[in-house]
Amino acid sequence: MKRINSAFPGIFLFLTLLSTSFFAHTQVIHPEPGFVFDDTEVPRIDLQISASNLQSLYADPESNTEYYAIFTFTRTDSTEGPLDVGLRFRGDTIRNNQKKSFRISFNSFDPDDNYHGIEKMDLNAEVNDPSLLRSKLGWNLFRHLGVPGSRSNHVLLYINDAFYGVYLNTEHIDERYTKSRFDNNDGNFYRNLWPADLSYLGASQDDYKYEYEGRRVYALRTNEKWDDYEDLTTLITRLNQYSGAQLKAELEQVINVQSYLKAVAVDVMSGNWDGYTGNKNNYYLYRDQVSGRFEYIPYKLENSFGIDFRDVDWSTRSIYAWNLDLRPLYEKVLAVDEYKAQYSMYIRQLAAYTASGELGDELTRWSQLIRDAVAMDTFYTKDWGFTISDFDGAMNSGWGEHVDQGVLEFISARNASALLEAEDSDALPLFSHVRVKPRSDRIDVDWSVEDDETGFTTALHYRIDGGSWTTLLKSTPTETDPVSGISSYRDTIRSLGDTTEVELYFTVSDQGGQENRYPDTTLLVSYPLVSGPLYINEFNASNSSVKKDEFGEFDDWAEIYNASEEPVWLADYFLSDNMGSPGKYRFPEAYIQPEGFFLVWLDDQEEQGINHATFKISKEGEELRLSLGPSTGFQIVDSVSFDLQATDISLGRLVDGGPEWVLFPSPTPEFSNLRTGVQERPDPMNPLSIYPNPVSEGLFYFNKEVSGSIYNMMGQQVMVLEDAEYARIPQLGAGLYIFRSREGESVQFIVSR
Repeated sequence: MKRINSAFPGIFLFLTLLSTSFFAHTQVIHPEPGFVFDDTEVPRIDLQISASNLQSLYADPESNTEYYAIFTFTRTDSTEGPLDVGLRFRGDTIRNNQKKSFRISFNSFDPDDNYHGIEKMDLNAEVNDPSLLRSKLGWNLFRHLGVPGSRSNHVLLYINDAFYGVYLNTEHIDERYTKSRFDNNDGNFYRNLWPADLSYLGASQDDYKYEYEGRRVYALRTNEKWDDYEDLTTLITRLNQYSGAQLKAELEQVINVQSYLKAVAVDVMSGNWDGYTGNKNNYYLYRDQVSGRFEYIPYKLENSFGIDFRDVDWSTRSIYAWNLDLRPLYEKVLAVDEYKAQYSMYIRQLAAYTASGELGDELTRWSQLIRDAVAMDTFYTKDWGFTISDFDGAMNSGWGEHVDQGVLEFISARNASALLEAEDSDALPLFSHVRVKPRSDRIDVDWSVEDDETGFTTALHYRIDGGSWTTLLKSTPTETDPVSGISSYRDTIRSLGDTTEVELYFTVSDQGGQENRYPDTTLLVSYPLVSGPLYINEFNASNSSVKKDEFGEFDDWAEIYNASEEPVWLADYFLSDNMGSPGKYRFPEAYIQPEGFFLVWLDDQEEQGINHATFKISKEGEELRLSLGPSTGFQIVDSVSFDLQATDISLGRLVDGGPEWVLFPSPTPEFSNLRTGVQERPDPMNPLSIYPNPVSEGLFYFNKEVSGSIYNMMGQQVMVLEDAEYARIPQLGAGLYIFRSREGESVQFIVSR
């Protein structure tokens, strides 16, 4: 039995609750090409940049300095722009090529800016490839199998009205990319470059923060501020510690093995030797916050389909021993018979697709679209001396040097060799994605199923509190991915009532009667969903007189309470006012003692100290979220949503750490909410009264709506109230006061200081 969680605490997975909306889509999703990536024509990009900035850009190609430029994008019937952008070169070893690759940043001057949903545009020169088609073909294969792959299309680049050549516009892989594929983007996101082979280096996460040539081999691209590599450490440890059936059970908890199997099948069938399996290089790992598992994302595909700098014939190399040296993920996954059969199925599927007339027609269309522009591209010839004749022959024959085979020549040889070797076993139908999202009143589930033949059936099985099993048979997909054809399903387990736990699992059966199950045992959701040990205990969203910080400022605040009997290390926890961005503030490196309190100022003034958060909250209403760290996918610990708040009245738990929230006219920051007790509001049908009385700070309240005046003991009118339910006391000094309503009711009250 596995408990559901996005953390990796030992063998078992414990519950997580992500308080975002249910999945906007099932998995895998491939966004439409849209205006930017539509490849039915070759659009034109114009960049205007000052002569001095252009000269500076070329003078230091290794620099990541962005220079101001003006961007326009033109299709046959539409021009968009001008837009202010940042411009620099991109790539690692390719920056010294004569035909440069460029990165255009739409958010350089305003971090919220984007262009059709993308923040950056990568224009790749593809200088090693005389066909200029290999990368685009590779991305097509990834998307065909359902692997998250970049959208791409060819464009014509003009800088200051001069033609700089034909480029492959490739979707940049970043947080927006992961959001579009997984519907979340706050999980840890690693860019992995040579020599990132996933070998075990030690039990400490610091062992995986090492550098090569001045950059980290496993480079965290999100949550950099927190530098938490615990999830990657867990993945690598499990990968190298287990094997066989035990590896399958352990590894499936921390990485989507199916996504990797598909990715390696594409690498092998396309000869993409510069990724993980061939060169321990050029791939991303993203930790999906919902599933809690890493997703493998490929990156850079130009060294493929017959391009080789390693003196290896990649078209005939064994599909089961394709790596040149140690690759734990490739080797150990293929050592599991079930995985090997599924991988072989992907190999056969790719062979059929790459040999199809459908793909051949697409290759011809892409080539014809760009041919005339390539003939005018003077930069095309600069690095390797390619000519238009080389372009025309690039599909069917090699060029020499590093181009051993033409694109179609490679495909033919690769297919023949792979099909001779590929095992022809009937692979089990499989689950390519499974996500379970518990709610307080329901459990939402989302899963994707595949098989090499149509006609399979799938079902969700669950039982509540050890009762009878219920089976929800799914005969029609909720969604079919338009690119890969993968069938995805959604359902919801409802009527939970006073449930304490729900067990569930999934099955899929093919036409031959073979059945697969996920997981091998069951998943367990336990209620209540949130059980501490830390709680958001009280907060004040509009503080004008309740409590000053150490700088004498009346800032908003939140109080955290430790309900356990053990000290808790605060630095493992994060606080945010945005469910979609949970890592805003990290608590300091200190313990909160049993039944102790910690006050954090919500003032967006982190420079004032470690107990000052990086955000403010609004009295108009929003939310607070207490989470564990990024290596758990920011597993939620506690949260509260609130609407309009009155000034100097806090909202807190009636009992410290308890379930019921109430208003506190006399807030209790850093003290128990039971210190003074919570006064119930008097019945408005009773005679006029004021509470609390005496009042020392903040507000006092009437038991009904009143209009009238407050007088001091000298009989002087000091305040007039209209249709009021409460009054503020900052301008009242200590002493005895009388409120007299227009209806003639009077009540005395004391202000103490």
